[in-house]
Amino acid sequence: MATIVLLTGERQVGKSTVCSRLRDAAQAQGLQVTGLLTKHTGPHDLLAVDVRDGTEYPLTLPFSPQAADAPLWRFRMSPQAMERSTRALTRAFPTQLFILDEIGPLELLHGQGWVEVLRLLSEERYEVAVLVVRSELLELALSRLPPRDFYLVSRVTVENRERLPQALLRFAARCFLN
Repeated sequence: MATIVLLTGERQVGKSTVCSRLRDAAQAQGLQVTGLLTKHTGPHDLLAVDVRDGTEYPLTLPFSPQAADAPLWRFRMSPQAMERSTRALTRAFPTQLFILDEIGPLELLHGQGWVEVLRLLSEERYEVAVLVVRSELLELALSRLPPRDFYLVSRVTVENRERLPQALLRFAARCFLN
């Protein structure tokens, strides 16, 4: 059975950095790694990174105070980028290690964004999936993700964020052997 790991933690603690370092370490070991990462490039700006080939593209449109009624008031998501991301998510499977930074309010509260990942994960065409989920959305994410006997939940902290990518890689390697 495919394994899902949920990375959670406080804002700005290093969840995205853990995902990037996990990707780098797994690729260095020759593992097939796919998914999407995000990079903050400004207070209202995000880039998406396709893990498969490293391509980056703007995920957000320029900020506008008139966008205060948007689902994510700090970000104006680009419809074209969301479509591109959905295509990238579909192409991400099958894979050994899938990483998604993040499944958040847009998906879990508004049914938008990268919501297609919920269906794709249920198909189990991966060995290990690592998903970033905000602490305040963890319970909701667990209710929306495919049913499992258990999920591994790992809290990213200032104290463990440097060690966590290698620990996750060791965990994934054990899953690959089973």
